[in-house]
Amino acid sequence: MANDTLDTILNVEAAAGPFAPGDQVLEQTLRDFIQLQSNVISVGTKVVGVRSVPWLEFKWFTGVNGSFSYPIDDVAIVDPTKIGTANYTVKLEKGQGRCTFLDAVRLRGESFENIDRQQLGIVRARADTIDNHILTKLMAGADNSAAATAVFGSATADEEKDILDAMDDIFANARVQGDEPMALILPADKRSAMLNTQLFGNVVESMADHLRRVANLTIYYSRDFGGSGEALGNDALLMIPGGETAEFFTYNGPGFQETELTRIPGVGFDWLLSGYMGSVIHEHQDGAAAGKSHRLFKITGVRA
Repeated sequence: MANDTLDTILNVEAAAGPFAPGDQVLEQTLRDFIQLQSNVISVGTKVVGVRSVPWLEFKWFTGVNGSFSYPIDDVAIVDPTKIGTANYTVKLEKGQGRCTFLDAVRLRGESFENIDRQQLGIVRARADTIDNHILTKLMAGADNSAAATAVFGSATADEEKDILDAMDDIFANARVQGDEPMALILPADKRSAMLNTQLFGNVVESMADHLRRVANLTIYYSRDFGGSGEALGNDALLMIPGGETAEFFTYNGPGFQETELTRIPGVGFDWLLSGYMGSVIHEHQDGAAAGKSHRLFKITGVRA
């Protein structure tokens, strides 16, 4: 069963309907797929830590800056570092998607694959919601920012300098080793600016390949840009990816049913996907403001 493709699952279910007695395992497989696929096709989940948790709210105590005294006398003992009460929290909030497959539609020739395709539409919408949520949180969590030399891809642009300057800021201010891999999230319409080949020294390669080679940078492209409510706006985000920078959480504790398929008498079939999710920017006592991190840097104005 684990080797079945999504098309196999959909086709078997579509042949007999969502309540067919032989399809219960396939139906559960589809439900699991829906939860996982939303994360797989999301850009945000590739650059932050992702965890399923049994709680809806959690608090981290940050304490105070630690100290280590050296040198000291052989018989000396230092005072303990006080933990303090400084803290930050994350709260998971509820989201839902729902579709209905009407009896009238089925009687006019549609198969049960229709509702499955509606389910996949909800999967994609959930992925877009996750992306917007994570990327909005990351953009808001950048403690420092700088304007691009010019719009990326324009004649006067200097993408390499803008990105390397942002790297310098991160390594100068964040509590990092200095050799961590980096991630750059760009508006998708700036992909060509990073893929155009040019001469670097005696090597002809794209900007993306060049920065991957010299700076261990991976570039991700997001469609969540431009107008009001879009996470990136006209900007880009450079960051140290991973769970130490930020985390995205989904709830999987007891007493909660994520998917529900029910019969509406005289109407049709109703499918509901519910979920609790949230994200957090981890604080590292690196001088950044509350809720922000020097592991994140915003490059503004990369597009007009």
